[in-house]
Amino acid sequence: MAITTTIFEACSKKRKGSPLISTFNNSSSPPRPPPPPMPLHSGPFRDNIREFLKHCAEIEDYTVCHNPVWCALLLSDSTGVVFPLYVLEENIHSSHPRPLCDRCRCIGWSHHFVSKRRYHLIIPKDDQWNKPLNKESLDKNNHLLHGLIHCNGYGHLLCINGIEANSKFLHGKELMNLWDHLCSILQTREISVEDLSKKAGSMDLRLLHGVAYGRTWFGKWGYNFSRGSFGVTQQKYERAIQILSSLDVSKIIHDFINKRQGELVKRIINIYRDASEIRLVTISDLFQFMLALNSTPLIRRKIALTLAAIPSKSSTHTARQPETCLFKDPNHHSSFSFIAKFDESRWPARRLDDVVRVVLTTLEANGSKMDRQTLRDAVRQHIGDTGLIDFVIKNIDKVVVENQFIHRVVNPVTRKLVISLQDVVHEGNSEKKMESQADIPALEPGLDVNKDLHFLYNYVLLGYPDSHSVTLAIRAILDSKHFAKQWQFKGNNDQDSFLGLVLRFRPSYNELVKELTRPLPPGELLVVPQYATVDELKLMVQCLLRDTYYVMDKFVVKDIQIGKIEEKEYQDGVMCEVEQGVQVWVRGCGLDLDTKLRYQGGADDWTVDCGCGAKDDDGERMVACDLCHVWQHTRCNSIKDNEAALRMFVCCRCMSGRKKY
Repeated sequence: MAITTTIFEACSKKRKGSPLISTFNNSSSPPRPPPPPMPLHSGPFRDNIREFLKHCAEIEDYTVCHNPVWCALLLSDSTGVVFPLYVLEENIHSSHPRPLCDRCRCIGWSHHFVSKRRYHLIIPKDDQWNKPLNKESLDKNNHLLHGLIHCNGYGHLLCINGIEANSKFLHGKELMNLWDHLCSILQTREISVEDLSKKAGSMDLRLLHGVAYGRTWFGKWGYNFSRGSFGVTQQKYERAIQILSSLDVSKIIHDFINKRQGELVKRIINIYRDASEIRLVTISDLFQFMLALNSTPLIRRKIALTLAAIPSKSSTHTARQPETCLFKDPNHHSSFSFIAKFDESRWPARRLDDVVRVVLTTLEANGSKMDRQTLRDAVRQHIGDTGLIDFVIKNIDKVVVENQFIHRVVNPVTRKLVISLQDVVHEGNSEKKMESQADIPALEPGLDVNKDLHFLYNYVLLGYPDSHSVTLAIRAILDSKHFAKQWQFKGNNDQDSFLGLVLRFRPSYNELVKELTRPLPPGELLVVPQYATVDELKLMVQCLLRDTYYVMDKFVVKDIQIGKIEEKEYQDGVMCEVEQGVQVWVRGCGLDLDTKLRYQGGADDWTVDCGCGAKDDDGERMVACDLCHVWQHTRCNSIKDNEAALRMFVCCRCMSGRKKY
């Protein structure tokens, strides 16, 4: 309560009377959006953002480059923290030296008309909450949250940081819940994000979460593959995810047998397989389990405490290890005749051996891993002496049977005894023994989940031995940075009073052939009264287009086609029996075809045709051929990122053409 009061007083010192909006909870998954805390317009984003600022925010007493700034106070339901959301309405033409949007160009929206306004939604860092925004605030990437939305409803999530960026109060998941909720109630059309996020400073989340969950971290909120760099298509991306996530952990251990980090890879994998209640078959299963442990402090602490009691590898103990020991040297396997010599054994070796083989068969038939009670019940169907069964299960560990050994371990989470079946690894000839261990990081497996995960990420994923398919799959995922989420227009709850229409611009033949050579932009959303006349509809469409796009600043609507019905077919000019969501085609005149603010991708007609398959700008570094003027990636032409651009660049096609002559 003290924290809430202090922060609230600091944020609201200059904002008396500004409403306080309850925003989100602390769940790891997006909550069901509550009813909007304000009387939002039933229409699209361009109307809803104005309603939001009118009812839920207060205008500041300063401007940024002559652009107005509002502030809304938000309340975190989970922590009770009150914090500001700043909204800056940016007039593109008058305020910005770079009016075109690079994000639109990289995501594939170069053909969108340039909108007149865009809105910056910013939650600054903790120590900046009560300080005014400035010009530099629009370019910073260290805000807790920064989103940019064009007035046509298309936008970009520029950055999101939470506790990972030293925030004392807000977590990244909470901020994503808030952002997703705002986009929903404001009825945005589509939001993109360039996923460059990392875990622990070096692990790319789009690769780590892609392997674990089959999607990026943002995928939990519905962001899906939108565009790949270097010619990566959605099909290639999905195939890469499938290849990596289906890697079998047993095969990974086998493939790393003769590698210098192979023993450590094996130890880490086996520790977490033993700790899991379910069978971890693939690397996807393994990473999901490790990420779940890493996000659960209580479970992580239990594992750490259990493994802290494990003797180090240099220990010279000769006595039999206690029952709760979780790890032994895997090269020291016992034969069951050794167990039969125990003084407390009253059964002959033959009977003990019979029980061991029944245990082996039972484990093989049940996925190679069972807890003690389940295994005991299954073996009892074949062996009647329960005392004999209990003795075997109590003492069996690292017992070799037909090139396999039976291993027993206490699950540190459930505290249940788990018996598993594992393959015996033979060292082989001296020339096949492991290489020097000099460059393997000092690591005690199981004590720090994040360190173990980091090791597997670097040495298994990024360093998989002699696998061309794995290497290509990793490259494809790392080259897929652009993701997007679409929202369906909800329309008005009062279906009898209003109609939600999709407005499409239809240029003339000459405009289409000579001027508007790119694909037509997406349709606009428009909400009109149910029984509006055609003339009223034309006036609303005209006002909408003039208010939204520079190229249509003086556009005059001439005629309208609603669905398949021409304007002249409506009796008395009144729209009747028009369905929700129908497309409205608009023709007119007055397009400003001379403005430089026509397309988000700029007015120049440039051509991209790279050997990787890219046909459009994907945001990666490119160079243009001085002969054919076609743009290609520098990476695809063996030009390193840290190398200066060449004074004279001739592409391979032009070079080969010149050789012919």
